[in-house]
Amino acid sequence: MEHWKKKIKKRIKGTTADNPNKTINIDLCFIPAERECELDFSAFFQQMDELSVGNSEGNAVTVTDKSGLDIFSHENKNYDEKMDAYVVMRKNKEEKLEERKTSDIRDIKEMEMKADTKQEEEELMAWRRKIRIERRKEDEEWNKYRDERIEQKKRWEELTKEEKNGFRADKKISDKEWCSKKSRRGELRAKRYKEDEGWRNKRKEIKEQRNITVTSLLALLVIIDNCTRKCLGLPLFLKGKRVTADDVIMALEDRLPPELKYIISDNGKQFIAEAFQRLCKNKGIVHVRITKHRPATNGIAERFVERLKGLLAEREWLDVEELVMILEEVIAEYNDAPHQGLHGLSPNEYERRLIRVASG
Repeated sequence: MEHWKKKIKKRIKGTTADNPNKTINIDLCFIPAERECELDFSAFFQQMDELSVGNSEGNAVTVTDKSGLDIFSHENKNYDEKMDAYVVMRKNKEEKLEERKTSDIRDIKEMEMKADTKQEEEELMAWRRKIRIERRKEDEEWNKYRDERIEQKKRWEELTKEEKNGFRADKKISDKEWCSKKSRRGELRAKRYKEDEGWRNKRKEIKEQRNITVTSLLALLVIIDNCTRKCLGLPLFLKGKRVTADDVIMALEDRLPPELKYIISDNGKQFIAEAFQRLCKNKGIVHVRITKHRPATNGIAERFVERLKGLLAEREWLDVEELVMILEEVIAEYNDAPHQGLHGLSPNEYERRLIRVASG
């Protein structure tokens, strides 16, 4: 009896650069821009002007008022009917005036509430900026200590067995300190997560109060090192869908590594433009355009875009200045996070390892 073997389709593994800064993947990512609605109070102030006029007229209302004269000029009504009609007219007028006053008071309270919300928002932003500065310092200290730990571990591995016996006690102390600091780092991350969650909830509440709406799109140029998957930058364009090849070129020129040989991109109009081709030719760079309708061939950039949108979905911003700060934070977070395509190492760690191997 013949045994039929199921043919297994071999999966072609993607090719990545063998050295950092040799190849980059680029792509454009579009995200919503959020800004405050301009509040139009012209109708309110017009209403206030009308109210002040109404008050001056209302305070001087007598039987000589135009409406009163009309009532008392009716010759076919007796005195009692004229007086009753005048009382009803005055009552209706006073009720309308009171209703307008109530409406104006409500508008004033709403304005005061929006002013309080604005102050609360500014205080929250100041606190957030302070937190970011503190976190940056903490991250710098941790990265410095972690690099020292890596170098210490490397030196330990180079020692002979006899030399290790002499430093074994010191190593135990160092390992204990490492475990302690690593534990505190985990606690710090948990604390940051709670702070960020509280921040997002508060920002959401303020946004609802200020009636912020999405008005346009912003464009981000994704620049990823093909070898290390490290994000080299996320230039921001306010033009959104109207971003041009010249805009992309200006953003790229300061970020291109000197040893760069290849740029991989899709067939977007910004990348196939003559100006972009001229840039590549002048710098001796080969522009590799992916196969049409095959975005997977630029998978490194595409996967980063998905990851980026996920990271930005957890954050909120009011203006471009705040978004730029958030993007810096996202880049640092991504470059320090474990990557499945790098055997669980972060892009920064993988880059450092390659540099150590290259230096011998």
